[in-house]
Amino acid sequence: MNPEVLILTSLYDFSADLVVLQLKEQGVSVLRINKEQLNEYEIFVDPVQPSIEFRINGELIGTSKQLKSIWFRQPVFLRNTPPTPLPPDEQLKRSQWSAFLRGLSVLDHVAWMNWPQSTYLAESKPYQLLTARRSGLSVPKTIVSNDAHAIMDNFRENIIIKSLDTVLLRDKDDSLFTYTSICNMDDITPEAVKNAPVLAQEYIEPKMDYRVTVIGDSFSAVKILSDGYPISGDWRTVDKAKLEYVDCYLPKHIEESCKQLMNRLNLNFGAIDFVETTTGFMFLEINPTGEWGWLNSEERRLDIIVANWLARREG
Repeated sequence: MNPEVLILTSLYDFSADLVVLQLKEQGVSVLRINKEQLNEYEIFVDPVQPSIEFRINGELIGTSKQLKSIWFRQPVFLRNTPPTPLPPDEQLKRSQWSAFLRGLSVLDHVAWMNWPQSTYLAESKPYQLLTARRSGLSVPKTIVSNDAHAIMDNFRENIIIKSLDTVLLRDKDDSLFTYTSICNMDDITPEAVKNAPVLAQEYIEPKMDYRVTVIGDSFSAVKILSDGYPISGDWRTVDKAKLEYVDCYLPKHIEESCKQLMNRLNLNFGAIDFVETTTGFMFLEINPTGEWGWLNSEERRLDIIVANWLARREG
């Protein structure tokens, strides 16, 4: 088998499931490799040619001879902190497979969604904000600090607190995940922020939330509502059954700035969060491997757009 599309993802990836089905319907040969199963394959990479081969029990199941594109869905091998110390062999496995995925950047003769180095850099929230501002987008007042006094000196009213990176922690049998939090000045104490830096932003209300999904040259924008109304705070904390996604168009200058942002970050896919305020649109963040399966519908076929891009049928 010489796949046209290679998908590097995880077992539980609904967006990838949709695209694999669509590619198969189009008759495009696709090889999906889940990070949890990497050691079930025998993989050979020639970094100088460059090329790659995949085998299972010695049987060749895929090469890069006809490869057109790679969909890189999982930039971090396993993010969550384990509840107990990992044995040395598990530590070695995780670190080396993570390095292996980064090393696949040698396959630079194919189209990437997204190039690994670009993905890692674009995941940095401070760098996102700088690049968005340089692309002509408005951004909230933001500082990164573990100094409570510095935060209080820069903000006088309620603020938004975000983690610098996705937080997935384990506490015995519980999994812990953080959302964006609205805090007042009384919450910002040295004890609360000293041990780890946070990203502090101005609190914006009233607002309308938008999710913009950029796939190559395709833009899909939705307003996010609850029971027909804008949402206060982080919309991800709202009961999913009450959320509504209403298709809309972006102002032309915002769309052009999004294109600049994608070009500066060297991304072919990005899930961008905006808010609209009384003064206009404001960029919040971009996720280079963001989920979009929950937005897919008969009227909004993001799976087809992604599949067409990967099959090099864009446009």
